[in-house]
Amino acid sequence: MQASEGTYLSLAETNHMTETQVGLTINPLLSLRLFSTRCREAQTQELRNQDYALATLLEDGSRLCFCVCDGVGSSYQGDFAARYLGQHLVQWLQALPAQDWSAPELAADLHTQLLNWVAQAQAELCEYPIPLETPELLREVLENLRETYGSETVFFGGCITLAAPDSETPATAFFCWMGNVLAHLWFADTTSATLGGPLESADGWSTGRGLRGKVQVRVLAQADFHQLFIHTDGLASIGPALRELDEAALQSQARHLLTLPQNDDMTMLAFQWSELPFQEERSD
Repeated sequence: MQASEGTYLSLAETNHMTETQVGLTINPLLSLRLFSTRCREAQTQELRNQDYALATLLEDGSRLCFCVCDGVGSSYQGDFAARYLGQHLVQWLQALPAQDWSAPELAADLHTQLLNWVAQAQAELCEYPIPLETPELLREVLENLRETYGSETVFFGGCITLAAPDSETPATAFFCWMGNVLAHLWFADTTSATLGGPLESADGWSTGRGLRGKVQVRVLAQADFHQLFIHTDGLASIGPALRELDEAALQSQARHLLTLPQNDDMTMLAFQWSELPFQEERSD
């Protein structure tokens, strides 16, 4: 199968230290929204957002590649794994064949890639020094955490080939995930589907321990899929309702969630089509 070729443009990317809010029209049929904010503790202590999202578009407008990652807070610098894996996963998605996607084949190739990225990611993680002012006992704990567990993340990524309005080639979508980043899809007949999770899933990718669990994939094609909302578990309590919230309402809901004891970093990446056909084809 021939790999896709061309230059990809960055549409939206999260900032680890500030709130990210992006809304843009990609083409007359398609729009994008990205929202991300740190938890209350991270904002108060000037810590990094452990969520990471990236969306890119092939320069001719024919393909979207994107991901949402949620760094595991109990690991060592979960934001590192989120960004590292997010960027490498999007690069892998960008290089997928232009057509004839097979879920089992893509799952096997992604499994191999996830394993291949572990050693280099762990090496890069260890290059970041622990601050000199860190107390000796805490330093030992952090070094053990870094070397034993590494930096960990869960993720949901996808690649969508956008069919031209007059094209006979059907639009197709490939999704992949590990862990509890969730995606909600809505169809023109008002039905919906949820991918990712479950919320209590322990699956994920670690620079110290490799793959924890199995990578999941899904290929969709040819029927009326028209909304996709992806979010981290910080927004799990309002996940299905995200499609009903405008920017002001989303900000209000986020402020409320930040007042709750178990508040977490929150990220949403959403795409909406006025018309674009999709249908479930096969899964693995």
